[in-house]
Amino acid sequence: MAGNADEARFGLASCVAATDTILRALARVSERDELAGLMNAMTRELGFRYYALIHHDDLRGEPADRVKLLDYPAAIEDRLIGEGIWRRDPVIRGCIFAQRAFRWSELPGIIAMDRRDRESIALGANAGLNEGITVPYWSLGECMGSCTFAGTRAPKRAKSYVGMAQMLGIFAFQAARRIQTGAMSAPGPRPRLRPRPRDCVVLAGRGYSNKEIARALSLTPRTVDGYLTEARLLFDAHERTELVFSAIFAGEIGLAELSRRQPE
Repeated sequence: MAGNADEARFGLASCVAATDTILRALARVSERDELAGLMNAMTRELGFRYYALIHHDDLRGEPADRVKLLDYPAAIEDRLIGEGIWRRDPVIRGCIFAQRAFRWSELPGIIAMDRRDRESIALGANAGLNEGITVPYWSLGECMGSCTFAGTRAPKRAKSYVGMAQMLGIFAFQAARRIQTGAMSAPGPRPRLRPRPRDCVVLAGRGYSNKEIARALSLTPRTVDGYLTEARLLFDAHERTELVFSAIFAGEIGLAELSRRQPE
């Protein structure tokens, strides 16, 4: 018994020491390539092959005000970013509802999975992303992001690394934001919803029809349609669900607002 307790304490001490070393390195990192090297080392330490530090936004090209640092199979990166299907990605959607780091195998308990979601997960698995841990990153008023470690030869062991991934993922994303902010040169203003279109998007997220939104806000249905069209153009969203998710990802509305009742 005493021997087992000593081994447990030694294991914990080793884990704390390793984590402390990595966190200190993340606090010091100042270059993108240096952070990429650290991410590679952290990913291997956790037993994974791939990583992604990304803002949940259109990342085609090299947007100056968004984090985009990833080492994914080319086919998956092209699909997720090049083809712009990130809004429909089940892992990215899962970040909205998860309160902490989560394993991809937990997704059916976090979001309602449909056929396209299952196909997306299967496509990733075929490319080597058989299991992953994703850490959602929220910062008030900013676009949502995440840190992901994915692809492992021992998926059953992933559960034991969720806590460490949570800590490392948050610090890694903060380091990426710090580097990105330092690299930005006179960025343009972030798109913002005007108050009335924002009200319409919130009520659309609660499942209100245009007529119900008009009645709740004392507007005409045509005016509501105009506000929602304005919001869709702002986020390049093609339908209501995509619009609501985009507004959440951008930090324009909070998830808690979607569950509040409209005053009578």
